[in-house]
Amino acid sequence: MKISLIIPTRKRVSNVKRLVESVYNTAQDLKNIQLTFYVDNDDEESVNFFNKEKANPKFTHLIDTKIVIEPRQERFGETNNVLYRISDGDILMLGADDIAFRTKNWDRIVRDEFEKYPDRLALVFGYDGVQPPGTLATHCFISRKGADILGYASPGDFGYNYADNWMTELYRQIDRLVYVPMHIEHMHWGVGKAEYDETYKLGSDAPHDESKAIWEDKERLNADIEKLRSNLSK
Repeated sequence: MKISLIIPTRKRVSNVKRLVESVYNTAQDLKNIQLTFYVDNDDEESVNFFNKEKANPKFTHLIDTKIVIEPRQERFGETNNVLYRISDGDILMLGADDIAFRTKNWDRIVRDEFEKYPDRLALVFGYDGVQPPGTLATHCFISRKGADILGYASPGDFGYNYADNWMTELYRQIDRLVYVPMHIEHMHWGVGKAEYDETYKLGSDAPHDESKAIWEDKERLNADIEKLRSNLSK
């Protein structure tokens, strides 16, 4: 099964290089991994970097890579969905540009878990160094089938916060929330692993009352839970 990493990025070229290097250093089967990046077209440094990569790949030359350069989305969730729609993977990772893979053969670990379920409906996640182990799936793996059933990789109207709560609860309620011994480090400023930058200020650290309101819409959440549950193997 091919794994597509969904990575929105903004003004963090050094983070992108670190992320790609960590994939090279830890993945078992690079030919079955795909990188997808969403780049805001007003982010000059990132646009220049990725245009050079498209013309003459240096950092992504060993791995299948797709790059979208478009206007910044009003809702972060839709950024993920743009990449979901252009990706090829059977498995999708809802990632970020401030993560780094630390566990060797993490891709084999992820594939092995999905292969346990004939319907391929599960959410697989590991330790991120921030959340208590086995609790919140901040950066997770889902199947394309699951995304197709729901019509999204993450709800398109969410901002930067609460989408991970939503995805965690969806799969918890169908008993397919799978925590594995895998370290994907979240290099977040809040735990002293990054500088506090404009991307954090305008993104995850900004108030997102509209996202909180969606997260609290239990009728909508339950409807999506039932969509998944009705497709579970008997």
